Amino acid sequence: GRTERVGRILRVQADRRTPLDRALAGDIVAVVGLKSARAGATLCDPAAPLVLEPPGTAEPVVSVAVEARRNGDADRLGPALARLTEEDPSLVVRTDPETGQTVLSGMGELHLEVAVETLRRAHGLDVQVGAPRVALRETVVRGVPGFVFRHVKQDGGAGQFAHIVLDVEPLEPAAAVGHGDPVGSVTSVDGREGVGRSAADRDGFVFRSAVVGGRVPQEYVRAVEAGCRDALAEGPLGGHPVTGVRVTLTDGATHVKDSSEAAFRTAGRLGLRQALRGCALRLLEPVAEVTVTVPEDAVGGVLGDLAARRGRISGQSARGGTAVITATVPLAGLFGYATRLRGRTQGRGTFTARPAGYAPAPD
Repeated sequence: GRTERVGRILRVQADRRTPLDRALAGDIVAVVGLKSARAGATLCDPAAPLVLEPPGTAEPVVSVAVEARRNGDADRLGPALARLTEEDPSLVVRTDPETGQTVLSGMGELHLEVAVETLRRAHGLDVQVGAPRVALRETVVRGVPGFVFRHVKQDGGAGQFAHIVLDVEPLEPAAAVGHGDPVGSVTSVDGREGVGRSAADRDGFVFRSAVVGGRVPQEYVRAVEAGCRDALAEGPLGGHPVTGVRVTLTDGATHVKDSSEAAFRTAGRLGLRQALRGCALRLLEPVAEVTVTVPEDAVGGVLGDLAARRGRISGQSARGGTAVITATVPLAGLFGYATRLRGRTQGRGTFTARPAGYAPAPD
């Protein structure tokens, strides 16, 4: 591991900072002077080395396009965004291949607002932000059995040959709303013939081999799985990632000279891509579990507003003149909700939201 020198240890309470001589187990403190440590790193005494498992980060569900207003700030925007992602790994920065725009993704509208404000305040950047967009997914609702695909390439040099047969089917439940899992809990099966593993695939993808007699060597089976994962990056409906699908390699064939892992990976990618075009698919959208606390006299208006945002009310209670409403709401319906709620309740309403997986989007 690397060596860090701690300049100061501080206890932070609102805008007050109290210097400390040391921090004990369970203390929450701020540390000044670190050079290379990143979020999730473990700091320990060299005499007692310890590495804690870093906290997991959920998949971003909301994105905005970010660009510098001034030409002089354009070169500084990239390093500033890189610094943001170092400090907060749940933020993701990418370049849209079609538009060339820089896209910042996070866990919600407020999360991105805070990140953009940090760019302005801490880095002195005047940035322009596009309208937020949610991260849609595509899922299989009716699959195709026995899809045959043969990849053959002859260009005068070494050839490529791979023959595969795939069963493509939806996972059950096909579009369950899970906590951080787009399709609920699944059991994944590895590339060995008929052998399962207990770890669930967080991408909502299960691959298994049912090939018998060694017709497809194991290294080629793994290559087919890798190719299938490549194909799931962009679905046929709108180029969104595909989730909630089970692919079974049922048969295949090889060529003594022209077969290779590269050929079978290509067959997996192109074969599944074609097979998905023959499947029935539907779009999924991220949803959030929302708890709204409002005065009782504002309940009617708030319920109507949630319904207009395609929310599903799951509970309602009252205590001391205050009503608590719980609902599942599409994340796209929560854009601007904080402002709307304040207006409907004269500033007396509050709400919290947490990701609750994915649900079918309206047709």
